[in-house]
Amino acid sequence: MKYVTPALRQFYRGAATVVVCWSVMVWAKNPDHLAAPVMAQNSPDTTAQSGIYNPKDQQVAALQTRLVPFLNEQGIERYHAVKAAAWLTYAAHEGSEKSATVARKEALAQAEMIIVALEQGQAKQLSLTTPILSTSSVMRRDLWANTELLKQHAGFSCAQSQIAQAEVMLVWAAAEHCELGWRHSRELFLSAQRLIDQANSRAFSCSADVPQQLPKISYPSLQELNGSEQGCHDVVGTWPIWSPQQKTVISENSQVADQPVPNVVHFALDQAVLSQDSINVLNQIVNFLTAHPAYTLTLYGFTNQQANEQYNLKLSLRRAQAVSQYLTQQGVALNRIATEAKGKTQLIKNENPYHTNG
Repeated sequence: MKYVTPALRQFYRGAATVVVCWSVMVWAKNPDHLAAPVMAQNSPDTTAQSGIYNPKDQQVAALQTRLVPFLNEQGIERYHAVKAAAWLTYAAHEGSEKSATVARKEALAQAEMIIVALEQGQAKQLSLTTPILSTSSVMRRDLWANTELLKQHAGFSCAQSQIAQAEVMLVWAAAEHCELGWRHSRELFLSAQRLIDQANSRAFSCSADVPQQLPKISYPSLQELNGSEQGCHDVVGTWPIWSPQQKTVISENSQVADQPVPNVVHFALDQAVLSQDSINVLNQIVNFLTAHPAYTLTLYGFTNQQANEQYNLKLSLRRAQAVSQYLTQQGVALNRIATEAKGKTQLIKNENPYHTNG
């Protein structure tokens, strides 16, 4: 079973630092370690309770009216109905952002195809494979693999809603990433992650006889799935990412490294220039990221308590950007890095004896 490791956050009172927080999926030995799942905002379940998602969006509203009766169904009809609702949520968002986009048209088409099948009593003939839109690509292979494994799990019937929502959200998140970058897609990926956590929890608690773990699988590379051409253009490799016919194995590359990696970079007072000591720390981070391509990171910039808040926010942002620039110069893809300026906010006592205040 997979869950997200809590971000390693270390905040320093009086320190002029940038803190690196890792984000990656690992396999949990104990499902009780899962944090309480959080339902994604504007989820199809919420839509089902409130009726029409957006009455002003006539295309979405018309399809939603036809869909609502099926959201109370059980069995495989429930899975497909929730997926259709998720496609409508995506289409409605695209309509509010920029009308008549390709993504909106394709999302509406996916929803309508499902609704027609439900109306004709042909839900069982629908594929369980969620397509990748032409404006999207495959990212977060671990989450995609998790959904496919759950579909073959005895507890699938208890987690259908969460799986359906997560799959569409992964398509949506990758499309946002292609168009606008990591900053705009990050929350969508996190929402998909939370939904998968909830799906795992529900599936494993569905029956005492259900094994409390999923097998690890070895999945194709991103280049094999998305091709070598830049940008997003649907999936070009074998899809879905895993099927019951494929061999399930333990992949050494999926194992999380045991070795600790320093995650704090210090700066001189009122400076945003990397020292040699800071570069040495960042080189270790570069080596780690190179060896573990599934990891992403968030850079949090901090200052001490001197000067005013506005000045410190700008200084902390420059520090985070200096670290980001160095990492990208060493070959780390920019879409794996997010930055956030904290200034002199959220300061707590430095309890780490291996790091000194700067």
